[in-house]
Amino acid sequence: MKAESLYIHFPFCESKCHYCDFYSIGREKTKTTDADFYEKALHAECELWADQLAPRLKSIFFGGGTPSMTPVESMRRALEPLKLSNKVTSETEWTMEANPSSVELESLKSYRDLGVNRVSMGVQAMRDDLLLRLGRVHSRDAALRALENISRAGFTNFSVDLLCGVPGQTIEDLSSAMEVLTSFPITHLSCYLLTLPKTHRMFRELPKDDDQLAHLLFIDEKMRSKGFRHYEISNFAKPGFEAKHNLVYWQGGSYLGLGPSAHSFSPTDRARWKNVSSLHAYGKKVGLGEKPIEWREDLTDEQLDLERWMLALRLDQGFPRTWLDSPARLQKAAGLTTAGLIEPHPEFTDRLRLTPRGFALSDQVIQTLGI
Repeated sequence: MKAESLYIHFPFCESKCHYCDFYSIGREKTKTTDADFYEKALHAECELWADQLAPRLKSIFFGGGTPSMTPVESMRRALEPLKLSNKVTSETEWTMEANPSSVELESLKSYRDLGVNRVSMGVQAMRDDLLLRLGRVHSRDAALRALENISRAGFTNFSVDLLCGVPGQTIEDLSSAMEVLTSFPITHLSCYLLTLPKTHRMFRELPKDDDQLAHLLFIDEKMRSKGFRHYEISNFAKPGFEAKHNLVYWQGGSYLGLGPSAHSFSPTDRARWKNVSSLHAYGKKVGLGEKPIEWREDLTDEQLDLERWMLALRLDQGFPRTWLDSPARLQKAAGLTTAGLIEPHPEFTDRLRLTPRGFALSDQVIQTLGI
């Protein structure tokens, strides 16, 4: 494999959000030696995979956790075996996730010097009481200061995350949040529906399905009116600022994930794998010279066909009409069109795509067409 994109997982965060499914360790459970341990372990894993990167990278993504908590020099030392300066071009998108409470002007400038040219910040809500319910450690004012600092540090490509379907949240809240956020020069917005397991203490408080749908459709209308393209189920971008790294995922490209819990995919090998979701198990394996893989899956033709549908239906580019290769699929597509969930692509006559309502109900569409 020669991966065209690179993902690095930083497992540390200030406080573990109760709705978060990603592997991360809150500061209250972190030992003073963990940061050094992680840096050395990541350096060792980079040595194991250094020859598996493409000569030129499309994208690099620092995810987590909260990568912006990690000192730049620690990042630089850990990644040294990858020789990224030889693989990064002017076209490479290099993103770092951040939280408002960990965004400082001087550190942002240092990340830019490292090569980071895009910031993705988790705002989630613009009401302090909603942020408190979500377990976030920042306030509305901290989010506004962070947005100002990102601009002052010279970033011209930055994204914000917003949650909808939060208990107590209204369409008026969402409208106000998007007005405030788009008053800054953001180029991208990701808006995710709050999803909780039935065992979660807040599950019974989630809005009803019709209210969740109303939130999603309102966000689509609002962001389009602001000049953003709804290019993926949960993502909106100014033209030309679609997330290159995520497009590699959604278009079936190759990517290498490093760090505890990171995922990788090789289309040439028809395989995906995942690293162990434990900092110390991860460090122990790479310390022994072993790749810290927890599981690997070799994909069958049937799995690849289903994933082809799942990925294509995520994007507003849609899918070719030739994929409707059976009377059953043609009939299903006709039903979905009548229901207002798919439509002819407005630019390409040989393609179909999801409507805004179809994006909101994408699981239903994927299940119908993909099997």
